[in-house]
Amino acid sequence: MKNAHNKETSHLMLVHSSSAGKPAPEWQQSAGSAPSPADSENEARSEVELINILVVEDNPADRRLVAERLSGPREERFHLIYAERISEALQILSQNKISVVLLDLQLPDCRELESLTKIHTAANGIPIVVLSEIEDETLALKALQLGAQDFLVKWHTNGHLLVRAVQYALERKQAEEYLYYLAHHDALTGLPNRKLFYDYLKQSLAMARRHNRLLAVMFMDLGGFKKINDSLGHHCGDLLLKMVGQRLAGCVREADCVARIGGDEFIFAFTDINQPEDATAVANKILEIFTRPFDVDGHTLYARASVGISIYPSDGRDMESLIKNADLAMYRAKAEGGGSSQFWFYSPEFNAKTAELMRIEEQLRLALANNELTVHYQPQVDIANGNLIGMEALLRWQHPERGLLMPSQFMKTFVETGFMVTAGKWVLREACKQNKAWQAAGHPPVVMAVNISSLELRHENFITNVKSVLEETGLAPQWLELEIREQVIEDDENLAFSRLSEINALGVRIALDNLGHSHIPVSFLTRFPIHAIKIDRSIVADAATDANHAAVAKAVIAVARVLNIKGLAEGIETQEQLDFFKTAQCDDAQGYMFGEPLPSSACTELVGRIRNNM
Repeated sequence: MKNAHNKETSHLMLVHSSSAGKPAPEWQQSAGSAPSPADSENEARSEVELINILVVEDNPADRRLVAERLSGPREERFHLIYAERISEALQILSQNKISVVLLDLQLPDCRELESLTKIHTAANGIPIVVLSEIEDETLALKALQLGAQDFLVKWHTNGHLLVRAVQYALERKQAEEYLYYLAHHDALTGLPNRKLFYDYLKQSLAMARRHNRLLAVMFMDLGGFKKINDSLGHHCGDLLLKMVGQRLAGCVREADCVARIGGDEFIFAFTDINQPEDATAVANKILEIFTRPFDVDGHTLYARASVGISIYPSDGRDMESLIKNADLAMYRAKAEGGGSSQFWFYSPEFNAKTAELMRIEEQLRLALANNELTVHYQPQVDIANGNLIGMEALLRWQHPERGLLMPSQFMKTFVETGFMVTAGKWVLREACKQNKAWQAAGHPPVVMAVNISSLELRHENFITNVKSVLEETGLAPQWLELEIREQVIEDDENLAFSRLSEINALGVRIALDNLGHSHIPVSFLTRFPIHAIKIDRSIVADAATDANHAAVAKAVIAVARVLNIKGLAEGIETQEQLDFFKTAQCDDAQGYMFGEPLPSSACTELVGRIRNNM
């Protein structure tokens, strides 16, 4: 069924917001832009709003004491709400917006830690400060483990300590909310990210099933983006993505969702559509925004969009099927577009692609057998002293007809065909063998970093493969680091925890790659055995000049320092970038400033020169 729609594009535009009577560039109005004057006014108003503090205390004298200690002129915003029993406290929590809970552990209807457990379960992230009659270090530790923010002994606590505990609890909650926002939104565009979109789609599908309604998923690829990035640089590319995100956000209703899921790819979910044709109107609206030019940093740029559409329930009854089929339809739209914007509905005939993938997979196996795949290595250095501390193994394909291919040119095919598992095991063996060879030649040992895909981690023989490679090459496990992306954890958290725990038990290091556009709550870093985090190169590129990227980079470094794990900045290319991350006390760095990815022979010479200079 040829439901394609062709839309010729002469692309782009300028959207203005008034600031002192002067129009602001469209890129400054991205979905994640700074607050407007109205926002600032609302924030100022919120600063004088009362802060509700629930005091769970049955002793009248202690209640009066708390009230006195929180009644200073600087604490006039505090509004105290009292409960004498846990049952009263739970009812108050369900009916009021509470900011902090002050909890006595000795209550008529609940004793000691049982009261804390019940409040923590009902409080849903509200900070709890325990006020105890007794000074008991063991009890305090158990209380903190069960979720208390702080533990104060009543007769040791003056007004200053109590106010500080409340303020600290409020500040920590604000920080957690900010980190939650970072974990669920794209740092560049401010749109929801993959994690938040999946949560939204899951809930929307449940509603569609319950009410027997249709739902549309749209997958969009931004055509010509790579050319813009290559010709004008990542700065202009990022500005274009911000503008696109701003326009796309204007295409959806409040009940719908648009997200950026990486690179130049966006995804939509539209609820409450009455018939598939309704999706056509929405798709036309999306394509319409690309009929106007984008004015990016003095350049008039033209972009196009390829959109694939799948409909629940005819094209899939679960998230994975709907997203996969919308993605397939998008590739059909791109293939049929002829350089113009176009959308295409999914149809079952796309299943014929399976046979084509099987043919491609056979070609890939021949490429491996013919030694067309090769590994290049890029140095990683200690920012403080410039010493070489590691190498990252990067896969390349020396194609007999197309020359040296980068991962972006073949990785999607590797994943689609399942060949990634075979290629990944080969890269792991080659990298470990090379690292052992350098050590055998007398060079100082360094950590070898190898990227691991979701397909590899999920493979039933993955742990066995890692063990066999280490045994076969003789490389000690502490000199191997496996890099994973946040999506690998998101795909199956329980499986990822099991696999990573086994890897950690082997003595192999684990690094979380591309942090900064992270979809992972910070709590994951404490749960999973992570030894290092790598700051995404898109954040690194502008951290020295962009306040938002600088804030994200510093936040990631601060989290790494608190959790006692190493931080590495990817993509350092200039002295300005290096100076920024050195000042921010980032541990390590990687990028063209220290060396481009090189074949093993050239890297051996580099390692030798470094050794001779030490």
